[in-house]
Amino acid sequence: MQSQWRVIDCTEMAGRISYTRGNMRVKRDDADETVDVPLAQTAVVLLGLKVSCSAAVLHEMARYGVSVMLCDWRGVSDAALHAWTDTPTTVTQRQLAQTDMTLPRRKNAWGRIVQAKIRGQAACLDGLGLDGGGLLRSIAASVRSGDPTNREGHAAREYWKRVFPSDEGFRRIPGEGVGRNAQLDYAYMVLRGFAVKAVISAGLIPSLGMHHHNRGNYFCLADDILEPYRPAIDRRVAELRADDALSDGGVKRRLVEAVNQQLNGAGLTIPSSLNDFAQQYGLYCEGRIDRLPVPEYAGSI
Repeated sequence: MQSQWRVIDCTEMAGRISYTRGNMRVKRDDADETVDVPLAQTAVVLLGLKVSCSAAVLHEMARYGVSVMLCDWRGVSDAALHAWTDTPTTVTQRQLAQTDMTLPRRKNAWGRIVQAKIRGQAACLDGLGLDGGGLLRSIAASVRSGDPTNREGHAAREYWKRVFPSDEGFRRIPGEGVGRNAQLDYAYMVLRGFAVKAVISAGLIPSLGMHHHNRGNYFCLADDILEPYRPAIDRRVAELRADDALSDGGVKRRLVEAVNQQLNGAGLTIPSSLNDFAQQYGLYCEGRIDRLPVPEYAGSI
């Protein structure tokens, strides 16, 4: 069993990985030196399209119980290699704990996520100098475990009719492909890619969500954990003009930068915070923490 949780991210690396005496040896194409990483201290390895490795090192990773994720050009996993072993690895233990987690515990986590998301929406309105923040905070305070009365949906109706005041009659329609909806869809797509990577890196089952469930969606859990980050993205989208088109490379860059921003103007970036949040959820699944700490957008500092 591995002594600690360690993720080796080689998604953006061009080079080769080999095996030597209990270590994976990493050699970048643009560097002369090699780096040895103890497999006994590794839980997950992410491999990108520009990495080559031997069958021998993959076999040794399996023998040590390391889960290997094969990632596409975005760094999003589209296949995985898990060991068939009688010895429980950190990943299998976490996934069993995730599977066995009680419904009330999942509902409690989802309720806390909804509360954080709505409070973040209130902070977004405050930052834009718009009214409605107080109303949204009162809605957040009424959220119960599992959000059985759909306070999330009620808050969304109040939020979207306020957040883009210059866009008369704006309606949030995912997939519409024009104007604000196109801008939001693109930024959310980038955000989702980071959420998927965070879930995979944390050794969690991506299809087993807290709230989202869809037979055709393999990444329900990623769609759960990204929710508190949406208001931070919305705040940056509101800085664009409604007619700023995605065909303009500068607009796309600004949307990518919106996802890479520090969550509250300081501290962790959104991708780093997602990684931390996914690990916290893993600990919550395992019962190592009793209350899931949910990140919250509080506005730029």
